[in-house]
Amino acid sequence: MYVNGHEREDVVEYRRRFISRWKQYECRFHTWDDDGNEFPVPGRHFQLIPVTHDESTFYQNDERTMMWAHKSDKAIPRPKGDGQSIMVSDFLTSEWGCLHDKDG
Repeated sequence: MYVNGHEREDVVEYRRRFISRWKQYECRFHTWDDDGNEFPVPGRHFQLIPVTHDESTFYQNDERTMMWAHKSDKAIPRPKGDGQSIMVSDFLTSEWGCLHDKDG
């Protein structure tokens, strides 16, 4: 997710070129309707399969800082900083789902 800079001139120009290229390739993608019926690539010798990438980072100390508490509860010291993190990442396709190697 972009937090800052997503409207910078170079970023906007990159997105414009990306969308233009995507539209050129889109005619080679299989499509599906809302009922799951497939519409293969018409009259093409080959199809393109888009591969998307998604990732998230989870931090050790990533928790809500506000909560309901009883008036007799004592404050609990919290560690400084985000703590250790783990990144979860995956590549996805409409044809095969999550990509994995032969062992996974």
